[in-house]
Amino acid sequence: MTNPYKFSREIFPDVFRITLPLPGKRPGPVNVYLFKGSKNTLIDTGMVQTAGILKKALGEHGLRFSDIDRIIVTHGHPDHYGAARKIVKAGRAKVASHFEDVVAIEKGMEVSTKRYKNFLKMMGVPLSTTVLLGMLFIMFKQMADNCDVDIVMREGDEMELGHYRAKVICTPGHSKGSVCIFLEKDRILFSGDTIIEHITPNAFIMLDEKEKLPVRSSQDEFYKSLGIIKQLAPLMIYSAHGKDVSDVDKIIAGYEKAFAERQGHVLSLVRSGEKNIYRIARKLFPEIGGLRLPLEIFLSISEVYTNIQVLQKEGKISLDIVGGMLEVSPVHG
Repeated sequence: MTNPYKFSREIFPDVFRITLPLPGKRPGPVNVYLFKGSKNTLIDTGMVQTAGILKKALGEHGLRFSDIDRIIVTHGHPDHYGAARKIVKAGRAKVASHFEDVVAIEKGMEVSTKRYKNFLKMMGVPLSTTVLLGMLFIMFKQMADNCDVDIVMREGDEMELGHYRAKVICTPGHSKGSVCIFLEKDRILFSGDTIIEHITPNAFIMLDEKEKLPVRSSQDEFYKSLGIIKQLAPLMIYSAHGKDVSDVDKIIAGYEKAFAERQGHVLSLVRSGEKNIYRIARKLFPEIGGLRLPLEIFLSISEVYTNIQVLQKEGKISLDIVGGMLEVSPVHG
């Protein structure tokens, strides 16, 4: 059937996917979802820079920003809530987020830049590279206008989206407060970045303002979240990036295989004598470079550290702080 719209596509009765640009090939453009009805609702908004395209997409359905009643933010990353403030200022929209991502949405980052810099220093990141990463944090802040959160979501909350009733499913891992939105009656899941068809989502480090090192294990929480999604057995998953997913078992099996392989590579590097997390990351991802270098370095360090947390829990490695830097050692026996 020919799609009558330029900027959106109907995926379910009165539910439309709007795809908005995002710099870089991975994870690719952002999928925003519009629910038309008694409660006009958006799941995510894209960056502030693409608010104009979002406005045109809504216009295809006779809607303006002032007609949006609710914005559900799947997690506190700027490509998902960036345009929320513009929509709120235009009218009556209320912003909903999981309580653990409220700070990120309202302040732009979940912890201070200083905390990030201190963590990266402990990971062995050279000073010159830390400066580049500082530019990355500035870029992230430019992708979004900070926005107050009006509705704090928790596990099992039920919400009205357009003509539908949906349940909030807490799926931490990609962020502390990542959520999926589940249309239980139709067994349709809107997964945010927890499920992405073409890549394995990154379980970002979960920093705390008063702790030198993360207390929570992002990777471990991500595994548990995948188990929750598997138990829901959705018939269709609509992701925040890329294609729809109809075979949840297949996609999760692929993730589990990728996680195991990555942990094996990390452990191999540690056993070969590499103690520095930054150097492990550069060896694990030798291809990174170019304009996206700051972002790729941050992602690679996050990937290595969160896998190391799992390996430490399994008793395969030990961690020590030596001279203000974290050192990784294999556990023999």
